Amino acid sequence: MMNGNTAKFGKRHFFIVAITILIFSVCDLLAASFFQDVLKSPFFFDTIFMIAALFLFGPLASLIEYLLFISFTCVKLKIRDGKTDFVFLYTLSAFTIILVTWLFIRKKENLKKGVNLTFLYILTASVLAGLACSVVSGLINWFAQKLFQKDWYFNTFIFAFNGDEYMNFLFSSIIGRIPVTVLDRVITTFSGFGISRLYSKIMHGGG
Repeated sequence: MMNGNTAKFGKRHFFIVAITILIFSVCDLLAASFFQDVLKSPFFFDTIFMIAALFLFGPLASLIEYLLFISFTCVKLKIRDGKTDFVFLYTLSAFTIILVTWLFIRKKENLKKGVNLTFLYILTASVLAGLACSVVSGLINWFAQKLFQKDWYFNTFIFAFNGDEYMNFLFSSIIGRIPVTVLDRVITTFSGFGISRLYSKIMHGGG
């Protein structure tokens, strides 16, 4: 049976994690708005803090962080454009990223075996997550075009060489994403790892 101190620590820890996830989701929204809306960059960097949450708190917390982020994004799009264009379906891409990345980083000891091995684990997770995300996001775009007659050209660089033929659209929706998505995942994953380390250092004095 837990004593009063343990119960208090549990509630305090839960509160800190909840507040952190909320702040992280806002940070991802701000990053996406800056890179997408202000800089018109092909890189959105909208999952940096989702990955930080994954390193710190695990896949469930990371998914909750993204659900908050995508909810804020839908509100922003509704206010700005009057529509959301089914953007919430990209939660499937986020889930894929979380799952693939978690398969590599779930054993924390693997990230404490020296700089070279840590770098290799994170790089491998990033590249594979980028490839998987390209497939899932491309299928989502194809699905939207097929079912709703709507093309999600959020990133004009990715879709620069989309063809008009039916199957070519599916092919280019996937292949066209790979270079940008993989590089985005590498930068995002290493950034998220760095933020998670900084957070641990601030909150726990290291770790």
